[in-house]
Parts: sequence; C-alpha cells; structure tokens
Amino acid sequence: MVPQDVDALLQTVQRQSFDDNKLAIIREALREVSLPADDARRLITTIAFDRNRIELAKYMYTRVADRQNFYRVYDALQYQSSIREVQQYIDSYRP
Repeated sequence: MVPQDVDALLQTVQRQSFDDNKLAIIREALREVSLPADDARRLITTIAFDRNRIELAKYMYTRVADRQNFYRVYDALQYQSSIREVQQYIDSYRP
C-alpha cells in the first residue's frame, strides 16, 4: 500500500466513532495488500480499546510487508500483557 493510500485510509478510519466500524474498514482495505510495520502501528493507534488493538495486530501480522519490523507494532498496544498475547499468536502462527 502506497503512503498516500495509507494516509487516506487513516483519515477515513479516524472519522469513524466506533472501533467495530474502524476494524471493518481496515480489514476491507487490507484484504489484498500489505503495508509497512510503521503504517500498521499508525492504524492500530486509531483503535480505542486494547482488546480490539490486539485483534487488529494479529490480523495485520500476515499483511505487514517488513515482518522483521513487526516489533514496532507493539508500541500501539497499551499493556505488556497485550504485547505478550500478540507475540504468542505470532509464535503459534510460524511453522
């Protein structure tokens, strides 16, 4: 996803009031594309509740083009336990 598309997606998501709407839009937009870890982090920070941030981080793992930088996504999570949950998901995802 090119930077202009990410910026447009961010603006669209930020206009939404509820996490459910934001998650649906992000999922739809990322269905067939990948994006850098930093952009994934930016999108995750638009989500209000950490439970939803965790869900989105897990969803984005396979859509991050530079997975070696996925650790940057952890900055968008509010609690250490949330980071551990995403890390466990990633560990179980890897072959």
